[in-house]
Amino acid sequence: MRIKNFNEFNESISGWELIGQNTMGPNYPEQKLPVSLSQSDTQILMGEDGEFYTYDDYQDLYQSYLKDGGGPLDGFTKKNLDIILSRGI
Repeated sequence: MRIKNFNEFNESISGWELIGQNTMGPNYPEQKLPVSLSQSDTQILMGEDGEFYTYDDYQDLYQSYLKDGGGPLDGFTKKNLDIILSRGI
């Protein structure tokens, strides 16, 4: 077997690949940073008015919304917060 270029030579004697400016060995993992947080992991929402609302703030607003004749809403979501805020409470 004849080795035709320098990269093949390096791979054959060391098991390392020369890729661009970085040298990577066998089984070198890709470096990815997974997104670990989503909206369901937090209890703070930003309303359409640009303010941040905690779950407790939402509950206070929701109780006022119900007292003023608003219908029941399903859970602590941005959509429901915007509905409450659009009623001017």
